[in-house]
Amino acid sequence: MSAGGRAARAILFDIDGTLLRSRGSAGIFDEAMEQVFGIRGDLRSIRPDGMTDPDILAALMDGRSPAGGAITPRLLATFEVTLARALADGVVRGDVQVWTLPGVNELLAELSSRHDARLGIVTGNMRATARVKLGAVALDGLFRGGGYGSDSPVRDLLPGVALRRMRRGDEMPLDPRQAVMVGDTPHDLSAARAHGMRCVLVATGQYTHSELAAAGPDVLLDDLGDGERALRAILGEECA
Repeated sequence: MSAGGRAARAILFDIDGTLLRSRGSAGIFDEAMEQVFGIRGDLRSIRPDGMTDPDILAALMDGRSPAGGAITPRLLATFEVTLARALADGVVRGDVQVWTLPGVNELLAELSSRHDARLGIVTGNMRATARVKLGAVALDGLFRGGGYGSDSPVRDLLPGVALRRMRRGDEMPLDPRQAVMVGDTPHDLSAARAHGMRCVLVATGQYTHSELAAAGPDVLLDDLGDGERALRAILGEECA
């Protein structure tokens, strides 16, 4: 459709468990944590899905004080760069594998072709590490903006951050009331509801179908493999 004064729909995607999965990154997270904070964590000891990276770090420290006595913004920025570089090196070496989930490439291609849709990211990953993961599967050029764990440890704030970035330089206004969040955890649903957004959840992460159903999303899909149904769900043409 033409820009003719109508608002575009913002479609915000989570990354891990929604768009893609990775293997080999947990150990790299632990190593980067030890290198920057002086504390060795074990990412596999918690359920990090849907958490922001700062919250994950705090959980893994479990009350222990990092080198320097606090998780300062400067240390977080150092951790972001350290982790992103290590992940990128791991991808090049083949120690880290990243792949898209069923139907993702086709769905994003369809949505990207629509004049009335704008794609964004809302993830607990820090911005630099999110770019590494999306770049590893050639998805990094599809999104106009995002909200990241490096913006705030509070995930419920991140959709607002993403929308503000996506509005910059766009000839068509974005109506937050028409926005939709696509994720794989109850944290994604909470973030969507904090901004009055619809939410489509997919059972492709670590939360079970029954756990996600109990959270009460607008639509719950097994995955994004049924492109027509996923498209209807995201565009608000199908209800749970």
